[in-house]
Amino acid sequence: MRKFLLFSALLFSIFFCESQEDITQVSLANEQQYNFHIEKKKSNNLAGWIVLGSGVAMVFAGLGINMKDGIVDGDSTNNNQGLWLSYLGGATTLVSIPLFLAGGKHKRKANLIINNNKLSFTGLNYTSMSLFFN
Repeated sequence: MRKFLLFSALLFSIFFCESQEDITQVSLANEQQYNFHIEKKKSNNLAGWIVLGSGVAMVFAGLGINMKDGIVDGDSTNNNQGLWLSYLGGATTLVSIPLFLAGGKHKRKANLIINNNKLSFTGLNYTSMSLFFN
C-alpha cells in the first residue's frame, strides 16, 4: 500500500512542477522565418552545385588519367591509376543529393510561410491549422 501511495504522490506531483523557460527559442516573425529559409535554401543549393561539379570533375579527371596511356598505342599496363579518383568523384556526386533535397525542403517551408500556411495544389487552396502551446 505504501508503494502505491508513494507512486501516486509522485505521479500527481508532476502537475505542480514548473520547468525552466527556454530562452534560446525566440519566436521569429514571418518575414524573418521566410528570410531564414530562403537563405538556407540558397546555401544548400550552392553547396550542392559545388559538390556536384567537383564530383563530376573528379570522375572525368580519373578517366583522363586512366586513358592517357595505353589507349592510342595499345599499352595496357597500369591503366588503373585514376580509378580511385573516379570512385571518389562518384561518391562526391552522390553526396550532393541530400544537399539539394534540403534546399527543396527549405523552399517548401518558405513558401508555406509566405502563403500564411496555406497549401496550394494546382490552384486549389487548402488551409492548415496549427496548435501552439505556451
